[in-house]
Amino acid sequence: MQHNDVTASVLAQSRVATNVSGIEWRWVTIFSGLLVAASVLPYLWAFISLNAQPTHQFMGILHSPLDSAVYIAKIDQGARGAWLSTLTHTPEVTPSLFFNGFYLALGHLAKALGLSTLMIFHLARLTMSFAMFAAFYHLGSTIWQRLRPRRLFFSILAVGSGLGWLALMLAPHTPQTQLAVDLNLFEAIPLLSIFANPHFPLAITLITLIAATYVTVFRPGFQMAPSLANGGLSIALISLALVIVLPHGWLPIASALTVYMLILAVRTRRFPRLEAAWVSLTILPALPILVYYLALMSVETPLSAWIAQNRIAPLPLDRYLFGFGLPLLAALPGIWRALRYFERDGDRFMLVWLVVNVVILYLPLPMPQRSVIGLFIPIVYFATRALEDFWFERIPAKWREAALVAFFVFSVPSNVLVAIVPIIGINDPVRGEEGGLMMPKGYIAAFHWLNSVEEKNAVVLAHPLPSLWLPAYAAVRVVYGHPYDTLDSVQRLNDVQQWYSGQECREILMRYNVRYILARQNTPYSGTVCLNELGLRTPVAVYNDVSVYRVPKELGRASP
Repeated sequence: MQHNDVTASVLAQSRVATNVSGIEWRWVTIFSGLLVAASVLPYLWAFISLNAQPTHQFMGILHSPLDSAVYIAKIDQGARGAWLSTLTHTPEVTPSLFFNGFYLALGHLAKALGLSTLMIFHLARLTMSFAMFAAFYHLGSTIWQRLRPRRLFFSILAVGSGLGWLALMLAPHTPQTQLAVDLNLFEAIPLLSIFANPHFPLAITLITLIAATYVTVFRPGFQMAPSLANGGLSIALISLALVIVLPHGWLPIASALTVYMLILAVRTRRFPRLEAAWVSLTILPALPILVYYLALMSVETPLSAWIAQNRIAPLPLDRYLFGFGLPLLAALPGIWRALRYFERDGDRFMLVWLVVNVVILYLPLPMPQRSVIGLFIPIVYFATRALEDFWFERIPAKWREAALVAFFVFSVPSNVLVAIVPIIGINDPVRGEEGGLMMPKGYIAAFHWLNSVEEKNAVVLAHPLPSLWLPAYAAVRVVYGHPYDTLDSVQRLNDVQQWYSGQECREILMRYNVRYILARQNTPYSGTVCLNELGLRTPVAVYNDVSVYRVPKELGRASP
């Protein structure tokens, strides 16, 4: 009887903790809507300001164009009917494999709705961003019953950032790759993620929903076994979706759950059957996908070569410390308290998640920094706990509001800086080209011409900027288009540069079975020397200062 009373009490507490009033949801909706709308404003400025640009076109991406061009190319694959993905920024035809499924699905949706690939990309970005903010408040309401910590947790997660802006002021000539993570990794900070792409906020949403489930499951006295009706099926589907959308996001929280289970078993000296049943719903659905990925990595395939090329050294610790800045500093008393008491109700799970996630950032994995996604959540949890239980008790009441305002004032500048810096290049075509934000209109017309000839998988030789965007507009391949998605990218980039400088003219065309060449007059990529040497004097299409040349079979190119 006593056992049933405890269970009923825990379930009642859970219902109270997650009971969000209509007034709260209106507040969350308005706040979230304003943040999502703010992510649209730079794009409105970009499109409006480009009305006066006679020679260049804005490519529709302000933040991280190098990666977004690849994602839009995947959407284009889906719009053309593909459910399996191939690498499009490399000259060889790669096998069709199961990855990038989210963007392929967006492509099918774009085709069904009659939308462009760029439009569906941004609509998905805005939709997933709003869902992320709603998930943050859901998690906060699961943890806290009181309104103030819920809103504080949500607000820091939604708009907070680090002190990368301060580090940049102290060392203004720091290369972009050496910046703190709040200026360089969009997935590290939730507000930055909504500017980058749709799959970052989607992954953060899924991670947040998983965390909200296990905050409840790991509470002392929780006795509800998983079922279809109480969230068991939902958590399995969420885990499966997360490992498909972003395996790097699944790994930290799944590993944290596993470590938590081991700790629980050691401390209680029993096998925690109930908790294990819940955790298995996060682990087991993802295992087939993980086995598939591991198989692709372990055998000689183009994807394994692609993964090997994506191995990057872990970032120095100071980039993370500056990148999480004031929220991390504010969290220290909360982290110390969790270490001292190691309480099961919330603190223990968040502490294990935080530690496990940091360890994963330094494991020899492909692009380990991608696993930073979601790390801000336990940091902000401890920051909120510390503000409520430590800092507010030590700051005089008359100064608390001012201190909190100062906290946000110093936490927001990195987000503002990252949001507005790309706009600087919009009105300057040279800087816009260098950043991958803009393209000469002649290239855009050439892309549409190449798409119209319908020579699927034809290899196009062009300089790196148009080669980055070309696979997003036409079902063709390029010699070099991306530092990571082009296989053997260093060699291919060198070959492109050599050809346009007049070296190995015939050999490079034969090496990559090149079918078309894009040349731009009066630039280092005019290709004049090689075009004359090969007798290619008459282009098949000319758009402004961009010419398209078809490589004839007699130059040694194999038949397509």
